[in-house]
Amino acid sequence: MSKLGRFNQLVCEVFKVNESDLSDSATPDDIEDWDSVTHMDLMALFEEEWALGLDVEEITEMTSIGLMKEILRKHGVDL
Repeated sequence: MSKLGRFNQLVCEVFKVNESDLSDSATPDDIEDWDSVTHMDLMALFEEEWALGLDVEEITEMTSIGLMKEILRKHGVDL
């Protein structure tokens, strides 16, 4: 599975959405199950999946699917 495919799989599992519901512009306002707890669950999965160390600022900046991808790319995750 590609890294983008794995990213989508993790996001869909945590936020309980279909991949067709994901867009780079999607935010917590668009995804019902995206709250502070599920956000942190997803961050932990990203760190584990790609052996990352995200700092608090990066975690709080991930306010859309597109920003998540952008920050993960800065850590060398080829999405």
